[in-house]
Amino acid sequence: MKKCISILLAMSMAVVLLVGCAGNQGAAAPPVEADVADLASDVADPPPVDDPADDLPPADDPSEDVEQVVIRFSMWDTVDETVNFIQAFHDANPDIRVELVNIPEDYSVAINTMVLGGTAPDVILAWEVDMPRFAQSGAIIPLDDRVAASDLVEMDDFIAAVDALTEVTAGLYGIPWVYAGHFLYYNIDMFDAAGIDHPTDDWTWDDMAQAAQALTIRDGGNVTQWGIDAIDFPGIWYSMIGSAGDEIVDSNMNLVLGNGLRRALEFQYRLTNEYEVSPLPDAAGAVTDLFQAERAAMTRQGNWFVAGYYDAPFNWDIVPLPRDPQGERFTNLHTGFYTINSASPHQEEAWRFIEFKMSHEGQTLLSEFSANPSAIMSIAAEGSHQVQGINGPSNWGAFDYFANEGRFTYVLLNSTVTGNLVTQFDSVLLGLTSIDNVIDVEVPRAISELEALR
Repeated sequence: MKKCISILLAMSMAVVLLVGCAGNQGAAAPPVEADVADLASDVADPPPVDDPADDLPPADDPSEDVEQVVIRFSMWDTVDETVNFIQAFHDANPDIRVELVNIPEDYSVAINTMVLGGTAPDVILAWEVDMPRFAQSGAIIPLDDRVAASDLVEMDDFIAAVDALTEVTAGLYGIPWVYAGHFLYYNIDMFDAAGIDHPTDDWTWDDMAQAAQALTIRDGGNVTQWGIDAIDFPGIWYSMIGSAGDEIVDSNMNLVLGNGLRRALEFQYRLTNEYEVSPLPDAAGAVTDLFQAERAAMTRQGNWFVAGYYDAPFNWDIVPLPRDPQGERFTNLHTGFYTINSASPHQEEAWRFIEFKMSHEGQTLLSEFSANPSAIMSIAAEGSHQVQGINGPSNWGAFDYFANEGRFTYVLLNSTVTGNLVTQFDSVLLGLTSIDNVIDVEVPRAISELEALR
């Protein structure tokens, strides 16, 4: 079940990155097929979450004689009844009832529509791209005072990226429910068959390129085994760019790309077109996942693929993304933030829900539910996010670099703009444009588009 949930998380992240969100920092939402009012109405009144407590005899119902306040909570996933973190909150807080607003598609678009229409839920699990704009517009409330008064939430125990984000929003407006980053995955059996040492946490791009060349197998003019799969997730590009030294997004929410982008493009171009050890972007689509299909010895993916490869029929493991030889290890982070709707009539009850989710019990349940580490370092260290597959992984320590080298960068910007840039990166590999054109023309164009959307 964890595997399925993590795959849903990966799918929902991909939807947001490809569809484009309603106004990052004031950006306009992409066209929506349905009437906006209908969308807000449809999303605002979802069916209630099935609750195991509903099947219990009245005598066993802890809330039978308690007057309840009902609050609404939005997220993109459904709730796994074997790890029901909403029911756990009900058990501890019988005076509050949480109704789940489940939005499996176009999540950001729907939430922005609801905020504009005054129908947003009390607790919004907001994407990174939306949270700063919601804070700036007053759609959500600051949480600094509530955290300061809480015995369950300790900001000093959060990963550094959370504190850095409060500088962008000029205060604490959202708390990450869990978070995710990127890994290099490798097929142990293929490495052993080729007599190549396994990747380490200290690998550089050069190490990865050398191994990819040794692991690529050809039958005449056909490649039967790629050394490394193509990049099929935008976050990997931006993690490489960050490793090569670019800030990507500065404290004023400006896109900052330069020499790091050039180095990342040059490296991936060599892998694809000079060494010919990584397929072209369009060729990668011939098989959904070349790594899982045992046609690539390595792949770069989000950590949610740890659960996705749960039943892979070969031995495999993970290491941090290799770094630029001239740079440092780096990964982009992804998450959702618990926020409180400023128009909610039940803000205190909404905070009690968030506070419970950030407690040891709540965070443990959420990590088990999502297969992602808690942003609270002491809880993450306990390993509730570790989904042990049939044949891997074993290097759980690789998760530690998320807390040290991870940052929220491109996910804070309009996903249509950053996604269009990735299309240009792929065009370089396909020989349709040049690296100079991307840096001198496409990046300034993206910067102008982002400024126009503020």
